[in-house]
Order: sequence, then structure tokens, then C-alpha cells
Amino acid sequence: MARIAIVGAGPAGSAAGWHLATRGHDVTLLDRAAFPRPKTCGDWITLGAVSELDRLGLTRSIVESGANERAGITHTAIVSPSGRRTVNPSRETAYCIPRLVFDNLLWRHAVQAGCAPVQRAVRSIGTGDGEFLREWPYVIDARGAHAGDANAVALRAYWTVPASALSNAEASTVQIITDQVFTRGYGWIFPADTTHQRVRFNIGVGMLSADTRTGHRVREFFDRFVEVNPSLRRWHDAAERERPVGCHVGLGLPRNAVGDARVLRIGDAANLADPLTGDGIAHALKSGRLAAEAIHASHDAEDALARWQRAYDSTIQPELDRARTLQRWLTPTAAKNIAAMVLAAAPPLRRRIHRAVFNETPYRGLMS
Repeated sequence: MARIAIVGAGPAGSAAGWHLATRGHDVTLLDRAAFPRPKTCGDWITLGAVSELDRLGLTRSIVESGANERAGITHTAIVSPSGRRTVNPSRETAYCIPRLVFDNLLWRHAVQAGCAPVQRAVRSIGTGDGEFLREWPYVIDARGAHAGDANAVALRAYWTVPASALSNAEASTVQIITDQVFTRGYGWIFPADTTHQRVRFNIGVGMLSADTRTGHRVREFFDRFVEVNPSLRRWHDAAERERPVGCHVGLGLPRNAVGDARVLRIGDAANLADPLTGDGIAHALKSGRLAAEAIHASHDAEDALARWQRAYDSTIQPELDRARTLQRWLTPTAAKNIAAMVLAAAPPLRRRIHRAVFNETPYRGLMS
């Protein structure tokens, strides 16, 4: 039995904690916040993430009974800068669940499995306020994007819209909307909680931090998105609109090292978010599982780090590289508009593209 400290109890940290605790290890799960706590995010739980939840013992019935706020997602939509829209049905129902609810569900699941929860802020692993972590033979860093390379920025707000103002499809469709001005970013409209009376939408935009400049910042992108998107213009007066909140994201890096000095990094701390879509939850959950498996099979922390790096290099890194290639191909506005025309005319290709972009299937199948 190993003693492991996990710093950060979001999806990656809680997943690692559950996988280790259920294998009989002594796990301390630290986080600076008390749960439930809010988290700025798109709230999108893709089918890839649903598959990892199943590995955690969080079946659909458990998720649906434990998440008192959620939306079932049955369709995906991609909108080009020209306004051309393609829609595809999902293979199965996916979810959007507000992170206040989702992260608390995962954290409670990890604690019930045997993780010891500790509320404590750690700004530096192994030094300063993290000096005490030297007591643990194994340390996992799951502190989020600011522990890695926070190379993208997002801004989102919740809008609550009366159900009478919506079509049935709008309440169960996740939409990615590209833009001709912010060419390496996109906007999203995700239903995050649905009732018979109203739908609470997660409305947001994301862009690369390197593209930020005067007059071209994430707030300007958000304001433009609200102004030009037809759905948001239609809902504007009827919606209850909350203040936008920003966050940083750690998009995937080429030839990435997922640990150092015997500390294993997972989730956004390891820059595992999809470079094309910004989705980070599926890879966060998967990284927690793979890092836990590496520790369980290891004889010391160095061996665990080497095993985790090999697992990452063979499974997650290739998918991030494929997403980065697609992102480069589709940066020009003309490329996005042409792609939308092709998708509209070729249903088999449309299905493959949608399923890869919305993480129903790996990019590997699409790129082949």
C-alpha cells in the first residue's frame, strides 16, 4: 500500500483518488476550497467523459440521480463564420452538468471510496507552503491550468431562458460557433440545466492567450458573440443574464512532459485540454486513471512517473497532436466555410467530423 498526496480535487484529482483508494492505497486529497465549489468551465460532459465516469463506477443512473442540475445532450451543432450550420445526432445521450454539481459529485465519490479530504491551499509543490508534501512518497499535482501553461482564456455566463422561447432542439444541442474575427477561437452555447419551465444555458467564448491584444481580448470576443449570434439576439430580452466570469485553460502541448522531480501532473496542470475545442474533462478523468494505474504498478515515485509518461505518450499525446493539426488546418475563415459546405453535402463525413470534434470517437479514426 502506497501513501499518496493529491493536490487538487477537481475531476482529475478526484478520479485519481478514487482509482487509488479502491486499490487499497492511502490517499490524501487536498484542495484549497470546500466542496461544493463553483468552477468556471463549459460544463460539457462528452461521451468520452461518460465512458471514464463508468470506469469510476459512476454509471448513468448514479450520475442522473446525483446531479440535480443537468441537461441531456442528443445533438451537436457546428456553425461556420458564414453562418452555415451542420447538426448531427449523438450516438448516445451526453450531458452538460454545472461544475458546481459535477465536481462535488466526483469529490464525494472519491471520499466515499476512502480518500481523506483536507482543505488546504498549496501554491508550490515541495517548497514554500508545499514543503510538507515531502512527507509523501508519491505526489500528484492536479491544481489546474495555473500549475501548468495557462495558454488559453475563456469567458462564460449563465443565461436562463424560458422554455417557451426555445425549440426542442435548442434545449438538447451543444453548439460550437466559429468567428471570422477571432479566427483561433470559438463561441459556445451549451444547455446546462433543463426543466419544463426554463433552460439555463452556459454561454461563452474561448481564445488563445497569444492572440490577446488591445481591442482583441476575450471580453470583446464575448460582446461580439452576444451581438451577432441569432439565438442570443432572440433570447436577449427574455433571458436572465448572469455576469460573465473568466478562466484560464491549459491546452495540449507538443512533446509534453507530464511530471518532474517525481511529481505526476494530471488534468489541466499537465496541459491536457483539447487544442481544437478546449474540452478538458474527458482527458482529466482519463489522466487520473492512468496516473493511478502507474502508481499502483510502480515500485517508487520515479518508476511511477516513467510509467505515467509512457501511458500519456501512447494514448493522450497522439490525440492532442491530431486536434492541434485540425486546429491549424481550420484556422483560416475560408477553410472553415469550405469545410461547412462539405459537411452539409456529405452526411458520412459530417458524422465522422462531429463525433470526433465532440469526443464521441477518437480523432484517430477521423484522421485515418
